[in-house]
Amino acid sequence: MINALVNSLGVEFYVYLIQLAFFIIYLVSYWMLFKKANVPEWKSIIPFYNVYKMYDIVWETKYFWLSIGLTFVHAIFSYLIQNVFTTGILMIIFTVIRLIVLFFSCMVEYFFCRNLARSYGKGDGFTFGLFFLYPIFILILGLGSSRFVGKR
Repeated sequence: MINALVNSLGVEFYVYLIQLAFFIIYLVSYWMLFKKANVPEWKSIIPFYNVYKMYDIVWETKYFWLSIGLTFVHAIFSYLIQNVFTTGILMIIFTVIRLIVLFFSCMVEYFFCRNLARSYGKGDGFTFGLFFLYPIFILILGLGSSRFVGKR
């Protein structure tokens, strides 16, 4: 019965199993980061709220809302460029604005990664690792021997 199910699902079944395994490891690493910061661990498993609390732990929540706002503005400009203003000067202006918003969004994310690394006693190299390879370095931070040293 199970073999028939696995054969009918094919490769997708194994991909979903791998994704589930990575999600569980990621969840455990976030759990450990919250535990190291003396924040109730259950807050790490609630989507959206866990990122809000992480901003609260290592930086300030106003930058979380700034990041969310910049994401929405970027999405709106992307929609307008692709579906409304496909040619002309308005497309060029909106593209430039979208790139500026994207730049500021990346800067907020970089400073969040910097504060996250410094709050757990890591340096600038770890900051770049968090910025470019966030899932891998968050695992290292959560499951490794780093300790929470406070907001930086």
